Amino acid sequence: MCIRDSFKVNLNDFSLVNQIVKERFYKHTDEIRISQTCKDEQFLEKWFREHTNDDEQIRLITDGSCYYDIRSKQDTWIRLQLSAGDLVVIPPGMYQRASLDEDDYCAMFRIFRDVQRWSPLFRSDKRTDSVTARMQYLKMLKKGNVASDLGFK
Repeated sequence: MCIRDSFKVNLNDFSLVNQIVKERFYKHTDEIRISQTCKDEQFLEKWFREHTNDDEQIRLITDGSCYYDIRSKQDTWIRLQLSAGDLVVIPPGMYQRASLDEDDYCAMFRIFRDVQRWSPLFRSDKRTDSVTARMQYLKMLKKGNVASDLGFK
């Protein structure tokens, strides 16, 4: 699978999260709450648009649930349904998108290594395929082991 890994986190004990943050040198966090009733249509639209990021990132669902779609090696969608306690590490350069599920609510911590905020690079922009993070990701994907190339055991 393209995504590094997923973990189940006890939301009363953040020791695993703290360990990953320390080992992977993450520096920035934010927390978001998303629902259709919040009426932030602009955010929901960007969140669902296929995009990549130029920074390794973590998503930890703290309440509710959502769908997280990632591209496979064959460029087809793999759908993950994430719920409270699910943590995923997203490599830079991997195409992804997210959406609310039928429960219409998701709260999550977003943890960033270098960038201070979420800054998606949309696939519809032809320049995105030539950014450094995307090119490096494709090289790792071709070799067959993105996780180990990114330093995961």
